[in-house]
Amino acid sequence: PGSGYSATAAGLCECFFTFVLCYVVLAVATAKAPPSLRTQQNFQSGLAIGSCVTAGGFAVGAVSGGLLNPAVAIGISAQALSLRSFLTLALWELTGALLAAMVFRLTHLTEYASAAKV
Repeated sequence: PGSGYSATAAGLCECFFTFVLCYVVLAVATAKAPPSLRTQQNFQSGLAIGSCVTAGGFAVGAVSGGLLNPAVAIGISAQALSLRSFLTLALWELTGALLAAMVFRLTHLTEYASAAKV
């Protein structure tokens, strides 16, 4: 965590912004395009995902480093030789990702309705 911030504050920040990032990735990159869309190509997905990473990095960079990804946490922790910080941040990040998957499942029921019929 950044100076003046607790490990819990850093973890909650990582959890929230990892949730946002994972939910946006699921919503724009994996969901079926609505019928009103004239093309099947989704050009805005890269902008949406990149905006989440940028917003998360700026918003929580001073608190937790704005890692938003367990793979990045491994690299940073290896450099600092701190297994404890990796485990703490990775658990918060994985929790955020799991919550995003659950919320996506609840909010995009039509994505799973056709799979259940097959």
